Amino acid sequence: MIGTLKTMLSKKTIFKHAIIYGCFCLVNPFIAQIKNKSFSSNYILPYNKVSHSSIQPYLESSQYFLDSTTRDRTKLGNKIFEHSLLNVNQDDIHITADPLFNFTLGPTNNDLDYRYYSNVRGFRISGDLSADFSFETRFYENQFFYPLYLKEKSIGRANPQMGVDGIAYGIGRAKRFKDYGHDASLANGYLSFSPISEINFQIGHGRHFFGEGYRSLLISDYAPDYPYISGQYFLFDKKILYKHVTSWMKNLERIPAASTPEALFIPKSTSFNQLSYSPNNRFSISLFEGGVYQSFNSQNGVISPDLSFFLPIMGTKVIDADTTNNIIYGFNWSFLFFDNLKIYNQIALKSFNFPNGFQLGIKWFNPLKISNSFLNIEWNMAPSGLYSMSQGQVNQSYSHLGHELAHPLGSGFQELLIRGQFSYKNTFLRFNYNYADFITDYSGNEIFEPQENLLFSIKSENNRWFLNTKIGIMLNKATNMEISIGHITRIYNSLAENYIFLSWRTNLKNDYFDQ
Repeated sequence: MIGTLKTMLSKKTIFKHAIIYGCFCLVNPFIAQIKNKSFSSNYILPYNKVSHSSIQPYLESSQYFLDSTTRDRTKLGNKIFEHSLLNVNQDDIHITADPLFNFTLGPTNNDLDYRYYSNVRGFRISGDLSADFSFETRFYENQFFYPLYLKEKSIGRANPQMGVDGIAYGIGRAKRFKDYGHDASLANGYLSFSPISEINFQIGHGRHFFGEGYRSLLISDYAPDYPYISGQYFLFDKKILYKHVTSWMKNLERIPAASTPEALFIPKSTSFNQLSYSPNNRFSISLFEGGVYQSFNSQNGVISPDLSFFLPIMGTKVIDADTTNNIIYGFNWSFLFFDNLKIYNQIALKSFNFPNGFQLGIKWFNPLKISNSFLNIEWNMAPSGLYSMSQGQVNQSYSHLGHELAHPLGSGFQELLIRGQFSYKNTFLRFNYNYADFITDYSGNEIFEPQENLLFSIKSENNRWFLNTKIGIMLNKATNMEISIGHITRIYNSLAENYIFLSWRTNLKNDYFDQ
């Protein structure tokens, strides 16, 4: 931030300059920021202030208008409730640092004699070093005991012989902590560079999301972070946004020829092209093209992926849309009514002769004029086998480190969800209620099954209810720090689990525990 103006002028001149300077302080620093907006579905932005909203993470100063308003607090009050713990502003340099954590306490499992809890500690450092260069880095250290339904799924994807004790949701491979817990760490970050305001390049370790909804049937922030290189380009007065992401992911299975249990995991190469057209702040239409490419085979080991992996051009993946690579196409549109009511639709398809995945939803921002609130109703359907590969190509499953790349339930399901948040000053009531009906007996693990197995799968009547309500207090806007108490009720085929949790956490990433 530039220094305080000091001048000996008339009162009229001083007032004039104060207005100009105040506007400059509010606007100019944000123009320089080219960081990514954190994923947090509980703290959504006003829809009339977001451009090309199907392509996430949002880029500051290009895709949305930052909220620079603060409450009329004391200097200490602003530090506690509004700002980062460390906030350095000098000329074009702006650096912040914050602690990140999730301390959650739940009930005791009397059968296994342990208590459900989360003990997550970490930090975030971000900065704008000039008008065209920004960065961010985060680190989390995690120990936790999952509710039974998450614990069972995690263990189901374990491979102890290869040093994999399970998965930590949204984190990756987990190791055993005590008898029934998990231990995992997460590190991510990126460098962001814009030679001009219409172009941005990033290199980092992170995740992406395509779509307008809470879920995505194409690419979601549910899976763990991965190395990536991306570029995005605004054209025709920012009415068009084109983004390409080249990334490298892994299966949760080690290379078989290796001689040690800590050998490398089997790699796969992935890339995503996204094109969005938004002529105004009400209507948007966008296309998606993603591919998981073969980067390993048993005869040659690690190999180079096919040509279209290297081409950041929409439409080129059709060249390699054969039985070797897992190519997914998508279409998304949205329309904003009355500045606060958005309807959206997403379609996912593997080929034109295959059943499509389908999403339809509506979002109501600030319902009944209640500020900082929203209501979201969404229906998702993914047909059986939408992302599956044949027996010899399962290494190209639409996944990363044992996580689905799109919807957490994979494919072979229908889902209806109602979620929202109602706020009053710093307090909130938040809820997430959803129902899923599984088409086959794989119940959320289908994308890891070969297509040949699905031909003989048994039609089932598996269904799942998930009910989550919490009340809490927002403590700090910079990290979405909050204290809350709430419950989870999950009913799977009449088998019910109930939990009450007390949490003190920062909320800068989505957990997607509603599985």
